[in-house]
Amino acid sequence: MKPVARKLVTALVAALLLVALAATLVGVAFYFTLRAAPGEWSERVAIGPLQVELGVLPLIRVATHPLGMRALSGRSWNAPIGRLDFLADSEGDSLRIVCAACSVDAPALTREKLQLPRIEWTVLRAGANDLHGAMTIGTLSSAWRARLRARDLDLDLTLADAPVDAVYAIFRDEIPELTRARIDGRVNAEIHLALPSRRFTVKPHLEGFVVSGLGTEAVLGATPLPACALPTRRADATTPFGMWMPKAVVAAEDQRFFEHPGYDLVEMTAAWAADPAHAQGPRDAGTLSQQLAKLLYTGDERTLARKLRELLYAVELDRTFGKPRVLMLYLSIAPWGDGVCGAQAASLRHFGKRASALGPLDAAWLASLLRNPDAELRRAAQSHAPDFPRMRAILAGMHPLPRSRRAALAEELQDWTPPVPRPTQ
Repeated sequence: MKPVARKLVTALVAALLLVALAATLVGVAFYFTLRAAPGEWSERVAIGPLQVELGVLPLIRVATHPLGMRALSGRSWNAPIGRLDFLADSEGDSLRIVCAACSVDAPALTREKLQLPRIEWTVLRAGANDLHGAMTIGTLSSAWRARLRARDLDLDLTLADAPVDAVYAIFRDEIPELTRARIDGRVNAEIHLALPSRRFTVKPHLEGFVVSGLGTEAVLGATPLPACALPTRRADATTPFGMWMPKAVVAAEDQRFFEHPGYDLVEMTAAWAADPAHAQGPRDAGTLSQQLAKLLYTGDERTLARKLRELLYAVELDRTFGKPRVLMLYLSIAPWGDGVCGAQAASLRHFGKRASALGPLDAAWLASLLRNPDAELRRAAQSHAPDFPRMRAILAGMHPLPRSRRAALAEELQDWTPPVPRPTQ
């Protein structure tokens, strides 16, 4: 090889080595910049054959930088929620992210993952730690703003005013009733989400929510079976329950029963604000109308689709039945534990008398069982005492009763003992 050619080859090899070294140094610097510190919010990412833990917040900062947006454009990532496709504008000022067939973990709403057909985000950068944009799910649109902190992220989402049926349309494949239900009303919401803790609050606003077409009117002339597998008697909604049993059940299960239209936004908001780190699944914020819908139509599967179906039936039941009949029918068929259904059967089983003959403390004790009947009966059989705090709360919630009368009943409770139920299996 001629000396000139040898020098050119040597120079080329040296240049390639310098480029490789520079790339390696950049890669190492990039890795050490993005790698997750102990306890930091992180995501496992594949880099060639390696699996590395990278910090989510540094990744977001890099990805939403104009250079990062351009680098991401046209690429895809198989994220935990589904495949994400990225497309930046020509200037690198905004990024569009599309997730088709997304699977979102939402423990405050449902134990299963929330399946959404398509989500689109637009991302704009207002600073290294301030992002904003829009999000669409189906025909629903919302504006969002995120603030990145040292170890977490705060996200505020404002759902634009939309028809209620547009929300239900997202779940049309999971809710068969949507083929016949007529849903009116408007909805909007303000949502705050903290990540990675996933604590969130929702402030929903519903107006004119009315449901028809589900056929709940057919129950008005029927005598439904109780909910128990082994009912002790066939119940009907005209059975008299006296003065105290209805008051006690409303106080125990749904104190705003006579004020809401079948659903209680106050309770629903409180349920959605539950801390997912300590939750045992989505809290049940069901009204008596929703509980009746569960007993008559939907069952108690802990899924979001079932809860949305339950809400449809509850709103229609409340409208077609009216409050008194909803309450009477619930009292007739609700499960009371140990194979007993209905307040009448429960009263005869435990007190040997009809529900209309119960005193206020007897009724309060029976109502205290409804939260978890079999477990409460086992506890009462073992302790030979009622759940005093629960009964005091029920007595305090009995309306319309003068405060002095409720206070007197709370004093009488100190010397009251329930019947000793036999242990359930």
